[in-house]
Amino acid sequence: MFSVKIRGVNIGVSFSFFAVTAIMLLYGGALCGEIFTALVCCVLHELGHLTFMALFSDKPESVVLYGGGIRIRPGSGRLLSSAADMLILLSGCAVNFLAAGIWYLISGFDFFCAVNLLLGVFNLLPFKYFDGGRALEKLLKGSRSYDIIRALFIFLAAVCVIQMNLNGALSVSFALTFFFVVLSEILY
Repeated sequence: MFSVKIRGVNIGVSFSFFAVTAIMLLYGGALCGEIFTALVCCVLHELGHLTFMALFSDKPESVVLYGGGIRIRPGSGRLLSSAADMLILLSGCAVNFLAAGIWYLISGFDFFCAVNLLLGVFNLLPFKYFDGGRALEKLLKGSRSYDIIRALFIFLAAVCVIQMNLNGALSVSFALTFFFVVLSEILY
């Protein structure tokens, strides 16, 4: 991994980011515009988190681009309120929804609008790895309900994968995403 420290924050790019980007460009050469649009939407999402972290004077320890996206690690010794943590967690999705809404008003519903909506909704899923899971965990504070909600969503996603496979409409990216989510639930 390549990393540099800027103003006390480790900024890094992992090998997996380059590998995934290269694979996407090699196999999706015609999709370069869509790939770039998706990356812009991801950057907007993370800028939402970073903006609210700055508003609450919460400097991140690191920001790393990797094959699965961008990971912001909060600074150690954080003393933020639960409300501030919730705002920081949900701000990325809020920025995606805001960008989609503004873009829709200006240009109508297109790929940029769709990707922002999808990214916002996807990150609200109640899995530990995503913003929604961490926000739900803070909201329910270790309650048994948290585990039940996560298990229900994993079950529903598994049903979708099986149903799509039986209908011959299984998207490879959806299946890979499902397995990534399950692995992240186990390992995270």
